[in-house]
Amino acid sequence: MKTRNGRLVYARFMDRECTAIRAEFKNYSEDTRSIQHYSYNPEDKIVKEILSEFPEEVLEKNYVEFNKSESIRQRYFQKFVERFDEIIEYLDSGVIPEAPAKEKEINLQTIKDIGNDAEKFFKLKLEIFELEEVKNSKNRQWKASMRKATTTLELLSLLYEVYSTLENEAGERLDETPLQETATPPDTSS
Repeated sequence: MKTRNGRLVYARFMDRECTAIRAEFKNYSEDTRSIQHYSYNPEDKIVKEILSEFPEEVLEKNYVEFNKSESIRQRYFQKFVERFDEIIEYLDSGVIPEAPAKEKEINLQTIKDIGNDAEKFFKLKLEIFELEEVKNSKNRQWKASMRKATTTLELLSLLYEVYSTLENEAGERLDETPLQETATPPDTSS
């Protein structure tokens, strides 16, 4: 729908009783937006045109979504008002907020480097010893070897020893990757 105000880009009911429509138009040549309100009369020419692009169900859905976002906006504004003094003090302090830290890419070197950081390596060992398979293992020599491991690769290879021999209750090996479908079926002609 195009009018002297521009092209219709959004519409919603304005109230719960659906007595009025709020229509938003964009004039692309002037890069402006305008908002018009119309009484909801399905017989009205302009309302018919709006309904052709935004049926009643869509107008209702847009009304509900608008109210949800407005409710969230009001809660945030209320928090802002309640903490205004703290916020202004923070802004006036000149402290520049730090950007969130980027996640480090995981590659072989990153895994090796964990062994060079005593704290990270200790946390990794703790995490491994929390695994059910490790907790429930009766192999004390294997657990001692894991405790004595000095590199990440050594620790992970010792962990793999358990996974390469363990089977779950269904008799499936835990270290195996499930078979995947391939583009060509296996040759069964022989």
